[in-house]
Amino acid sequence: MVDKVIVQMEVPKEGKEVVDFLDQVLEKVMAKAPLAEYATLLTAIMPAVDGVAKLGEEMKSDGKDELAAYLVHKVLARLLPVKEEA
Repeated sequence: MVDKVIVQMEVPKEGKEVVDFLDQVLEKVMAKAPLAEYATLLTAIMPAVDGVAKLGEEMKSDGKDELAAYLVHKVLARLLPVKEEA
């Protein structure tokens, strides 16, 4: 068993919305969803599209490391899901 501690981060909002959208796309890809199911992502992409112009500033901010960690966390959770210990 691995000992864990809680860590909280403040992630830049616009970047988080882009990462969340990418996570939803990866979820569909991993599930081999039919092409028609990707249409449901149109509503999910709107917040990401609305704020994409702010990404440059966010990547220059002190939140870029947290955003990178959030991205890695989301991608690894999809690609390498952790099995619950019994």
